[in-house]
Amino acid sequence: MRCFDLRSLLTLLSLLLFSVCASAQNGALMLRSSNQLNQSSQHTGGSVAPAVAPSESPSVIESFGRLPDYLIEGLVLDATQRAKLDAAHDARRKMWNTNRVVRQAEYAALTKELSADEFDPREIIALRKKTRVKIDAGFDEVQASWLAFWDVLNAPQRKILIGYMRDQHAVQGKASAAASAERSAARAKQQAALDRAEARAAAQAGSASSANTAGGSPSSATTVPTGAVTAPK
Repeated sequence: MRCFDLRSLLTLLSLLLFSVCASAQNGALMLRSSNQLNQSSQHTGGSVAPAVAPSESPSVIESFGRLPDYLIEGLVLDATQRAKLDAAHDARRKMWNTNRVVRQAEYAALTKELSADEFDPREIIALRKKTRVKIDAGFDEVQASWLAFWDVLNAPQRKILIGYMRDQHAVQGKASAAASAERSAARAKQQAALDRAEARAAAQAGSASSANTAGGSPSSATTVPTGAVTAPK
């Protein structure tokens, strides 16, 4: 069998491990958020809800990017491999916590800038650049920790892990397609309601115009032709 360097796939695999798989595990959350957004849009007549400070509950953060217990048991990790996995999970948890704090700080700074009499968008651009630097640093740390975990796995373990990621990738695709379909259906429903409302308004305007025209015309029965002679009393 021809040997090849698996490191060309490591970046993709690490992304799937703590990003794609995490999204797939929370497919129901994606659909629920989509439903709430559509319902909010319907209740507010399509207006965008005001921005709120970004935050995630600890339980949600804990679930993102963590391999399920049944998969870990199936890998049959030794002590060294388990230590690498724990380090990867710790790095991922640290990244999510850091990102939450950074986003909240960015939101607070943006709120302060918008409340000032003089608003300078350059300050916001600089702030977001700093935010991206911090987030990217955490991302790199997590990616490195997952690559370290991958390096200590043997071929059968990697095969199991790739199979899991393949399945989760398919689940994520289905969840994303379902959420997109629901959003499209909600938009179509809203547009249909607007079309019906416009049709009713046009019909009412047409009826009112016809009524006004009929009410303003002189009756032929009471109109005296020009030049006609009336009978003497």
